[in-house]
Amino acid sequence: MTDVSVIVPLRNREHEVASTIRAAADITKHVRSPEGETPEIAVEILALDERSGDNTLSVLSVLHGQIPGLRTVKDVVLGTSLRRASKIARGEVWVILDHAIAPASAAWALNEVLRGARAAVIPGEVLAMEGRLGTRLLAECRGGLVAAQREVVRFLRKHGEHAVVSEPGDGRKLRVRDRLRRGLARLGIGRTSRPRAS
Repeated sequence: MTDVSVIVPLRNREHEVASTIRAAADITKHVRSPEGETPEIAVEILALDERSGDNTLSVLSVLHGQIPGLRTVKDVVLGTSLRRASKIARGEVWVILDHAIAPASAAWALNEVLRGARAAVIPGEVLAMEGRLGTRLLAECRGGLVAAQREVVRFLRKHGEHAVVSEPGDGRKLRVRDRLRRGLARLGIGRTSRPRAS
């Protein structure tokens, strides 16, 4: 049996937290051995709340009764979730994600590490790595998923190794487009402020 820690840094995500945690719980359903079998995996999901001011913690408390292996870590200082996780994660393999992604995408990254890669990355989406690598590199990491991805890739390159890297999926493009639209709307340049055709 392989122990996997899924690490989920959260801050003010009440509208996304349920889908993010459910995606984290579903990752192992998509993992397959080279023979096509589903390996036996024990999962802990670490939801690290960086002092959210919304109802993120309330949603997490409801999810505890629905998702086995979910552990909530409260009152985490902003930007230090991964440092905290490096001290408490118990898995042989770690998967870090900070938003809902297709479980099959995260399973790809997890599968790569289970098959011998030290780390697997989908930029901006997910990072999977050996737990001992996470313990070493994330203890001083300031920031979230992207900072951890950069740190792991840089460390492996420095030591003549490499992370397996995949192209970002469509989900990232959709989130970027959504953030851009919200930013434009805040500036008053959204859909409603376009010039009308005469």
